[in-house]
Amino acid sequence: MKETPKVPVSKRLVALAEAGQRLDNYLFKHLKGVPKSYIYRIIRDGQVRINGGRVKPSSRLADGDTVRIPPLRQASEKLREPSAAPNFKISTLFEDDHLLIVDKPSGCAVHSGSGHDYGLIEILRSRRTGYLELIHRLDKETSGVLMLAKDPMALRQMHLLFSSRNESKSIQKFYIALLMGKWRGGIRTLTHSLETVRGAVGAKRSKVSSSGREAVSIFDPVKSLEGHTLVKVEIKTGRLHQVRVHAQQEGYPVAGDKLYGDKERNLDLRKLGLRRQFLHAESLFFDHPNSGTPMTIQSSLPDDLSSVLFKLEQKQNVQ
Repeated sequence: MKETPKVPVSKRLVALAEAGQRLDNYLFKHLKGVPKSYIYRIIRDGQVRINGGRVKPSSRLADGDTVRIPPLRQASEKLREPSAAPNFKISTLFEDDHLLIVDKPSGCAVHSGSGHDYGLIEILRSRRTGYLELIHRLDKETSGVLMLAKDPMALRQMHLLFSSRNESKSIQKFYIALLMGKWRGGIRTLTHSLETVRGAVGAKRSKVSSSGREAVSIFDPVKSLEGHTLVKVEIKTGRLHQVRVHAQQEGYPVAGDKLYGDKERNLDLRKLGLRRQFLHAESLFFDHPNSGTPMTIQSSLPDDLSSVLFKLEQKQNVQ
């Protein structure tokens, strides 16, 4: 690895236009060429501080904050290019001066870190110019609607919509999932509180816990398919792996889920072509952050998931 001389300790004042960003994304922009794994390490070690205090990579910056950046070495410029990333097809569902909404492909993490050298945000930034920040996130294997902000105002306004519990000033989020087992009953609202924990290798996961944070999911069964149930899920909160953990807790894990699912039955589904968790972010309904116009954004079920449904229907019809 080629290296340049050490950069001295610096303190940066966060501008109004940068307010609302995550700390890790802020550092990626200002520390060009520094490996992302190293940036996460110096945050974790407490070497990066905001207003003198320890912080997390997900900490949000505010106008006027002071960010302390320790001495470090910069890697060669070539290392930060996402050119080694697969050529993911990222279709645009909507774009204007304020928002970019894309159809995220399965297998693409939304950002680097946690073992990923690149993510969708880095790929998109390499393909275009200007401000671009993630508004929310999807699991690496989950496909579907993903929103990004093209200016700080849109980022702040959309964060308020995502966090609001006021039905008239919030955003509606719907997923399509295939669950293991035959669903009993109709629509069910699940309210198991969820706590984020770290596994043996440091990876984050969620567990149901009375001391966890509020999590609300509404499961609506759509169709029974050969020992499985296709459901539409509306999530009222955005906890880590929320749909997957709520489904598992009820005894209907998401098909193909390697972390919370049924390993033996997942192997059977691999024979039908299911290579990932059957979870798709199907639609978002919200008011535009600038104009207030009601927006409906939808993503069709990808071919790999549609094919599995077709094969399950064929098996069911034969019997």
